[in-house]
Amino acid sequence: MSTQPPPLPAAGFVTVLARISLFLAILGVAGSLAQMVLALLLPDAAVGRAAAQPGIPSAVTWLLRHRHALTLASLLSSLLFLAVAWGLLRRREWARLAFIALLLAAAAINFAGLALIGPFFDGLQGMFPAQMLDSPDGRQFLAQMQFNRQVAFITSLLGALGIAALHGWIAWKLCTAPVRAEFQRVRG
Repeated sequence: MSTQPPPLPAAGFVTVLARISLFLAILGVAGSLAQMVLALLLPDAAVGRAAAQPGIPSAVTWLLRHRHALTLASLLSSLLFLAVAWGLLRRREWARLAFIALLLAAAAINFAGLALIGPFFDGLQGMFPAQMLDSPDGRQFLAQMQFNRQVAFITSLLGALGIAALHGWIAWKLCTAPVRAEFQRVRG
């Protein structure tokens, strides 16, 4: 009699989820590395010149000045996701729990991102001279910007709700007894 646990399902929910996640994580790592190269190639002097230009939103200046730290954070988060996806494929319990935490964090970040829509449109509006905005064309432009702001908020909210629903369903599915049993067999 063998004491080996039964083999894991070859193409179950967890396997498909892990493989998709591995693919997305690899794309994330590659994209982060490309961004890091671009950030390293952009000289500080060019960032200083861009920041000195009138009408450049302060958020853009901040992003440019912190480009090295931001690209490093992007790379590290992609590597973390890669490790968790690999652990999920290998049916590691820590990876199941970490994956659930990442799903919930991503859903929360989408909702937090809604707060950036207003400042984004304010920054766009701030790029135009006040005398231009006070003209009839400028007032029409401002009305269009207000409409675009509302549309951006509504579509972003709907997207955040959709992602939260999908992530919530995946997290729930990862907590069901049959899926948890796949992870317990590996430990056993």
